[in-house]
Amino acid sequence: MPADFHPVRARLWLLILTVAVLTAAWMRAAGVALDAAGAVLPALTCAGLEGLATFYSTRRLEPRFAVSLSSLAQVIAFSACAALLSYAVAATGGPLWDGTFRAVDQSLGLDWLAYLNGFNDHPWIGFALSLAYQSLMTQLIVVVIVLGLGGHLRAVPEFVLAFMLAGLTTVLISAFMPAAEVFVHLQLRPEDFPGANGSAAYLHFSHLTGLRDGTLRSISLDQLEGIITFPSFHAALGVLFARYLWICRVTRWPGLALNAMLVAATPIDGGHYFIDVGAGALIAVGAIVIAHRLVRPSRGDSELVSPVWSESGADGMVTRWT
Repeated sequence: MPADFHPVRARLWLLILTVAVLTAAWMRAAGVALDAAGAVLPALTCAGLEGLATFYSTRRLEPRFAVSLSSLAQVIAFSACAALLSYAVAATGGPLWDGTFRAVDQSLGLDWLAYLNGFNDHPWIGFALSLAYQSLMTQLIVVVIVLGLGGHLRAVPEFVLAFMLAGLTTVLISAFMPAAEVFVHLQLRPEDFPGANGSAAYLHFSHLTGLRDGTLRSISLDQLEGIITFPSFHAALGVLFARYLWICRVTRWPGLALNAMLVAATPIDGGHYFIDVGAGALIAVGAIVIAHRLVRPSRGDSELVSPVWSESGADGMVTRWT
């Protein structure tokens, strides 16, 4: 096993615990409660994955399995906490910023309606981009598995930390700059754009309004929607996925192409302003830089690398977080 696998693993779980405490405090202040029944399956899944990771790191030494399984548990646990936190901050949000974000787009010469019309006039493009947009959860799992089983044991916790940093930053910014989304702000209806796939952008709105007017006070993890408009976490994840899939030779170009399509779909499928997308991408870049500095190889450690998945000469195994 990597010499510092357990310390790095512990620090990531400590960060998740900190976010969980923040989430619980914010939910209490906002007057919203968790429906415990919806948390049972994620909790059992995380416990099972961590149990297997412990087995493969102590009893039957399989570093690739141990790192991959523990990282999947961390991704699930953080995702649950961050999603609940996004609902809590939405319940305490102030005035909506849609008018400001729309004005910024226009000042930059970015015509959102022209972009929508392009999708509407070329339905096959919208369909292809929508498929990429919907790949987010699948890619989240695939990145961990590809890096972990491919032997890039330094990159796995680095990705997980970057994911956490980007998610937490996005949620906290949305607390102070809440917005509905473009379709709602412009009072558009799905029948106004039959060739585009913007209907998904409306799914979160009843939850957002319920949180803001006090009619939604019980939150279940199995019924959550993405309610953040600014910044776009979808755009942030597109950048993160492209960067970490780039590490593996097999996934390099497909990952870049798929996530370029995901980001391109975000304004329509997610109902985002262009400024949302740009802000999400910048947050991702910052998260990548910080995670890379915090999770770095120890001198003398060598990374387990499969020639199928990566180029030779990869840098060291994950072991030091200073």
